[in-house]
Amino acid sequence: MENEINVEELVAAAKVDKTKFVALYDLYFDAIYRYLLTRLGEVGLAEDLTAETFLIALNKLDGYTWTGKPFIAWLYKIALNELRQHFRSKKSEMAYKEKMQQFDWSADAADHSLKTEELQEERAQDILQVSVAFTALKVRDQDVLTLRYFEELSYEDIANVLNTSTSNVGVKLNRALKRLSKHLTPIYND
Repeated sequence: MENEINVEELVAAAKVDKTKFVALYDLYFDAIYRYLLTRLGEVGLAEDLTAETFLIALNKLDGYTWTGKPFIAWLYKIALNELRQHFRSKKSEMAYKEKMQQFDWSADAADHSLKTEELQEERAQDILQVSVAFTALKVRDQDVLTLRYFEELSYEDIANVLNTSTSNVGVKLNRALKRLSKHLTPIYND
């Protein structure tokens, strides 16, 4: 868990001496990279946008005001804006959806606990069907679901990233899950 007092001190130190930003980079790189990789499904592009996210954070650090909210929420917000900018500028949402359909959605795709090839094949099919249904969702639904279930952020942290209230996060999650369920229902009712 993030120790807010230490992070606040790191931010203050980085504002005075930009070389101190490395500590913040080291602390949060994995989370931001994992988020972007999950959304993009492409290692090189995720690396590029992660680097851009941290470069923007470094350049805008002087304008950052500590409010007691987790610093990582600010980084997620920058990453989300970069992700949206990428989709707008490249008009690559279709390419994104194709990539997501090919992306290995399970962190443990090579799960050795599955005993038979049949179970592994069934699991692979389920993962593919969920990934196809996920990519059929609107980007805003993908955002809230990714932040909650892939990044495991709290409602409060998601609210900070999306500039909304915590109760609205619950509403957005519920609606996104219902829409995801609608995409999955025809698949599993066959």
